[in-house]
Amino acid sequence: MSFDITEKAMLASLSISQWSARKHDKRVSKEVNERYNGKDAGRFNKVLASKESLKEIQAAVSAARNFHMEQTLPWGERGERLLPSKNYGAYNRQMRDYKQAFEDAVEAFVSDYHTVIFEAKKTLGGLFNREDYPEANQIRDKFEFKTVISPVPVAEDFRVQLSHEEIAAIQEDIEQRVMASNAAATRDLWQRLYEVVGHMVERLSNPDAVFRDSLVGNIVRLTALLPRLNLHDDPALETMRRQIEASLCRYTPAQLRCDKQVRRQAATEAQNVLDAMTGYLEEAA
Repeated sequence: MSFDITEKAMLASLSISQWSARKHDKRVSKEVNERYNGKDAGRFNKVLASKESLKEIQAAVSAARNFHMEQTLPWGERGERLLPSKNYGAYNRQMRDYKQAFEDAVEAFVSDYHTVIFEAKKTLGGLFNREDYPEANQIRDKFEFKTVISPVPVAEDFRVQLSHEEIAAIQEDIEQRVMASNAAATRDLWQRLYEVVGHMVERLSNPDAVFRDSLVGNIVRLTALLPRLNLHDDPALETMRRQIEASLCRYTPAQLRCDKQVRRQAATEAQNVLDAMTGYLEEAA
């Protein structure tokens, strides 16, 4: 391969497991089916813990997963994502923080587990069954946060006891997957740019449309991140990134809300960027 991806990227996977806090109640499901003359028409699942008790855990999980997707590129179908080497440091530092936030939230939940059960008993009434709840010393094991970093598979390094024809077929498959992933990574970055700029055009073109600070913040964030994700150092992508940075990142949300002329100007510039980007997006498709 002319482009040695192993020198510029690795594979990153994020695995998070949680206690579901749900339990299929067979008795109630059977009663409902019998009452309405149904046959396996539905399942009744009890909520064993309140949303509030799991809120901090869910927030940490959501933030980690969003960050993982943002900081990596598409790869394969088994859940791994491509992590450019130049983004490893930033990814690893932030992911450690998310793991710590997750573990802290889990510890707080475990410490208050007796209260969770007590409140559930009041909420569930006759549906409450203490056997639905793991013991306190077991509940912590229902939660796990794990990131795994591994090398990108290389066709030339494949070594097994197979025939030359079988090895050649496997090597060709790996090469094809790498090529497809390279193309998908480039498309992904162009699409990200197109979406954030397109959203700006949509909101600013309507003088009465309300928007959040993230309208600008997302563009600023993406243009700062892009150099670390531009795996192939694509010059067209870098040129477009700089153009967006110079033309759109200079505005503040307050300016766009308070000054109608500035808002119209920003909308025009964003549309010009969007028009210029269309050709590159089609090429990457």
